[in-house]
Amino acid sequence: MAWPEFSCSDNAVVITFVDLNVCTKASTYSKVEVLAGATPTIVFEQNGTDFNALSYEPAEKALSGLPSRIQAESPRQALDALFSWRDSSNLSPKQQAFLQVFGIEAQTQLMQFTNGNMTAYVRLNEGAADNTIFMIVGNSSNVYRVIGNFSSADVQQWLSLLNVN
Repeated sequence: MAWPEFSCSDNAVVITFVDLNVCTKASTYSKVEVLAGATPTIVFEQNGTDFNALSYEPAEKALSGLPSRIQAESPRQALDALFSWRDSSNLSPKQQAFLQVFGIEAQTQLMQFTNGNMTAYVRLNEGAADNTIFMIVGNSSNVYRVIGNFSSADVQQWLSLLNVN
């Protein structure tokens, strides 16, 4: 799928997170917190109850060891493989286990978006609090990960607020 066009209004604040620009408006979030540490994370809170967390971490951690366990050459190759398995009828026990680890079931919505050298892999389970967008820039061995309770429309909104330096 095509990545939504970057949309950042004049009265918005752009947060640079490693090499990713995140456009945010005060009217959208009740609180934005930057958490430092081993896994840099920005938490975007709405109305004190809903939140989305954007983190930047090594692919092995973000992808629960998937790249090395399936001997993928890159995080992108590992996610391509993972997203292709759901529709296969001849899965190994290892592949089935990874689908379970990532919460990918028959009704899970899987999407992929590309914007130049950036690719987003999206896993949505309706009503789940841990829906995930994995984003990889170029051949990086690190992954941006957005986790939260969002819909496919929210994914489009999120992606329209992101671009790479």
